[in-house]
Amino acid sequence: MRSLILLLNCLLLSACVSPVVIDQQGDVSPSRYQTYAFIEQDEDTPRALDDQRARKALETALAEKGLTPAAAEQADIQVRHFFKREQRYDGSVMQFGFGYGFNNVAVGATTPVEGEMTEEFKLVVQLVDPASNNVVWQATSRDRLHDEMSSERRQAHIDKAVKDMFERFQ
Repeated sequence: MRSLILLLNCLLLSACVSPVVIDQQGDVSPSRYQTYAFIEQDEDTPRALDDQRARKALETALAEKGLTPAAAEQADIQVRHFFKREQRYDGSVMQFGFGYGFNNVAVGATTPVEGEMTEEFKLVVQLVDPASNNVVWQATSRDRLHDEMSSERRQAHIDKAVKDMFERFQ
């Protein structure tokens, strides 16, 4: 019975993990900002379609928070977003080996490790104070985009990530 209660508590706590990681300066409040502008960047050109999807989702989320677009030099806050590249190894680390040794001389052989590297991308959104040029709020999605995802799935994934990010912008 005791182990069942422990198991249920572990499941409950694991369900509470946030899908995004938020970092911010202590004095950041959405009420301080009325206008925003996007910071143009060249980093995401290979991910141009995902960049467009993210920008559209960000425009919607910012509008829901009461922010309106403005020219870059007149904006209260600047928005930067990009996709952070990560590599993951998919494969087996199981190896088989054998060897033989005699009089301080040995010979050995192992099977090769099979697998492949997969590129994944996490959405990162930063709000930058234009006066100081410092990041005042940052959100990173824990979920990852894969190249094998369909366009519809990518759109849904990005929309959900941005929604989760700005639910915590308070």
